[in-house]
Amino acid sequence: MTAAYFLSKTPRPPPRRAAFPSPIRRVLLAGLLLAGAAAAEPPIRLNTHQQVPLSFRKEDGAPDGLAVQIVQCALKQLQRPYSISFLPWPRAQWQVQHQQADAFFTATPSAERDSYAVLSAPILPYERRWYLLKNNPQTPTSSDFKRQGRTAAFNGSNMDDWLREHGYQLTSTPPNSEQLVKMLLNRRVDAILGNAYVVDALIAKMGVQEQLRSELAQSLPFGVYFGKAFLARQSPQFLTQFNRAVQGCRAK
Repeated sequence: MTAAYFLSKTPRPPPRRAAFPSPIRRVLLAGLLLAGAAAAEPPIRLNTHQQVPLSFRKEDGAPDGLAVQIVQCALKQLQRPYSISFLPWPRAQWQVQHQQADAFFTATPSAERDSYAVLSAPILPYERRWYLLKNNPQTPTSSDFKRQGRTAAFNGSNMDDWLREHGYQLTSTPPNSEQLVKMLLNRRVDAILGNAYVVDALIAKMGVQEQLRSELAQSLPFGVYFGKAFLARQSPQFLTQFNRAVQGCRAK
């Protein structure tokens, strides 16, 4: 026999088949890819400001409050990482307008905010109320009060714009609601316009319930304003999903 004969009869290994992952392996691989993508998403940068009981920092520095809890609940349902910064209210909004943050809360609707952000579904019911000294007989809705009454609202709120737009004499815009209440008690203004959650809590904390009275000015939705630039980078369903999660969190 020739060498060629022996070579031709040498057994050859069977051809290797393409390695296709099993269905279980494909599912596991898809899950890992999704988890990796979620982990790679940058945190949503949320801005708020100190306003007990809606949003505040606890002693350990962790954010808390009625509004904070609902926002956290909704974002956890969406499995989205996030951060919450406490800033002066005008700056909290300015950063979203200039794309240095992604959203701010808790906010009421306004045409100015609508120009650069989109308001979410309501996260809480909200009342905007007038506060006056109990012995003050004036009525904030009267034409005389509009002409002569001295009013105040905190800086950066929709309330200061609302007072101007409706013909009231806005004489002061302090940086927070606590200073508003003190101005009223010291008779520096005739009435203040405030967030009922915050002002009622302050009045109770200061123990001045017997000195003041309030009247409802407006009931409005309270939500999260997401910057349009931020939303343009998200799935088209992001805001719909967030709103649905908010409704579930409010029902708890």
